[in-house]
Amino acid sequence: MRSRSTRFQARPRRSLSCLGWTVALIWLLVALVALYLFWLRPSLSRMIGEQTALRLDTGSSAAATGVLPTLVAALPAGEVRITEQEANAYLQAHADLLAPIEQASLRFVSDGLEVDVRAFGLDGTARMGLALQNGRVIALNPRLDGPLGRLVTLDELLAPLEQQLNDQLEAQGRRITDLRIIPGALVVTLTDA
Repeated sequence: MRSRSTRFQARPRRSLSCLGWTVALIWLLVALVALYLFWLRPSLSRMIGEQTALRLDTGSSAAATGVLPTLVAALPAGEVRITEQEANAYLQAHADLLAPIEQASLRFVSDGLEVDVRAFGLDGTARMGLALQNGRVIALNPRLDGPLGRLVTLDELLAPLEQQLNDQLEAQGRRITDLRIIPGALVVTLTDA
């Protein structure tokens, strides 16, 4: 009887083909873009909004020493008309508190407001409406166009600022009963609670 010897040869290990590497690279890029769009961009926007809100409200609500508490306290009861020129002068006077915003120019238009913004070396145009909802000021359909809009999302950036404004109004016993934007001006009606 013959003994039969069988030799198994190890098959050479195959590496990923060019197509396999391309598919893996595409999936990696898709994962990175999704991570940026759904986690990093909103988180960055909210962080910038929270830091700006903190800079605007440096004092406690009782002391009213920050820019926002002082502004809310200075508004008289009744109808107040704020023009584009007044708003832009105020933005320029307090530009250091709006960092990382380097430059901002505001326009009141018939369907809301537009702000030309420069931040992080990028330009953008923010567009939104303003409304009252349950006695609170809210931004309607905020969007940020241009290269800056690819970096931050406006609704996440505005959320802490809206919250801070509404909290400050409540802390000082003030209430906005009417809010209108007409070309060239913002008309606000305030009452003391």
